[in-house]
Parts: sequence; structure tokens; C-alpha cells
Amino acid sequence: MIRRGVWDAIERISILEGRRLIGSKWVFKEKRDGRFRARLVCLGYSQIPGVDFSDNYAPVGNDITFRVIMVLRLIYNLHAVLLDVETAFLYGKLEEEIYMEIPTGYKEVYADPGNDKVLVLKMAMYGLVQAARQWFKCLSDVLITLGFNLCESDPCLMYRIVEEGLCIILMYVDDNLIVGSRKAINKATKEIKAIFSVTVSPIATEYLGYEINVAENYSCGWIGQQIYTRI
Repeated sequence: MIRRGVWDAIERISILEGRRLIGSKWVFKEKRDGRFRARLVCLGYSQIPGVDFSDNYAPVGNDITFRVIMVLRLIYNLHAVLLDVETAFLYGKLEEEIYMEIPTGYKEVYADPGNDKVLVLKMAMYGLVQAARQWFKCLSDVLITLGFNLCESDPCLMYRIVEEGLCIILMYVDDNLIVGSRKAINKATKEIKAIFSVTVSPIATEYLGYEINVAENYSCGWIGQQIYTRI
């Protein structure tokens, strides 16, 4: 958050009259692969509609679109990778000015002793009502700048055809499925890496809880959710 410039510290007395300070909390989670994650989130329920946010809707990829892409992958022998954007919401630029109390564990280390300071948010944070919307707008704008076209039937599906071949991206918050020719995918991931901090899984074997299995010769494929039926 410090590296991304998510907030600025300001004096409490400089807050505009009538504005509410939102709080924050730490969320600790153990992921399925055994890793531990600590995330600082805003208490978005304390935001005031019309003041701290206006629009908050953000679309996500449709499951029917996902299945259609899997069929196209088999028909045209397309490769698929997964691109995960690290702390994606922190890239979303806020259109409103939001004030937040200094989080636990931050004030003692970074705030100047004796100064009564708060934080003014410049970028979105997890927990904000509009965080997902601002990230979606950011990612969409970047992909359009890179020459991707928006699919008319699904706002989370974008594609482009370049010299290296076809490249399709299905967006679902920070989990993105990229399908196309290997050269086109490599070009797209390289361009996206230059803008965002991402991790790329070279073979798409799982996406949004779906297990994906495709034959080496692309003669057949299978998707399922066995993990939810295991005891």
C-alpha cells in the first residue's frame, strides 16, 4: 500500500466539515494451498451514499461465456493460462475523497509523534463499496489501450487479433483467463506485466473453482467442481 501510494497522511483538523472517517481492520486467512494471508480492509459499511461513493456496480465474467470459451479452445486448439493480478483493487483510482482512521499497527511506526493525523485515500482499498468497480474500470481501460476489443454480449470478455494470432481475455475481478495462440498470449502477458504486478500460471488447470482438463491433442476436454463434493 505504501509502494502503491494508496493514501496520504493529513492533519485531522484539515478534514472537510461534515465528512465521516471510516475505519479499517485486519483480515487473516489460510488459503487452500496452506499459505497465510494478512489483508488490511476498509469498513465500507460506514461509507455515506452520495458522499463517499455513488456507483458501485462491477460486472464479472459469465459462466456461460466461460464454457463457450472452453469449446472454442477445443475447436481451434487454443492454449490457456491464468493471470492473477496481485492486490488488484489497489490499482483503482478513487473519484471521491475518502478519509480513514490510521490503522492499528501503522500509527505507532509511521505517524509523527504528537501529531493527530488521519489518512486520505487516493486509491481504492479492499472493503470500499466502489473498490471492485474502480478496478474493473482500470483494467478495462488498460486492455482497450493495448488494442483489445470489447465483446458486445459480455462486458468482461475482451479480444484482439494481432500478427501473433487471436487472444481472448475473460475478466473476473483479479482472476483472468487468457485463451489464444501461445505467441499472442505471451505478447499480451508481457504487456500487462509492464503495467500491473501479476503472476501467470502457464497452464490453466483451475479457474474460479472449476477444474479444467484438456487432452494434449485437444480432442476432448472436461470441466467440473469435484473439490466441493469431497469430504
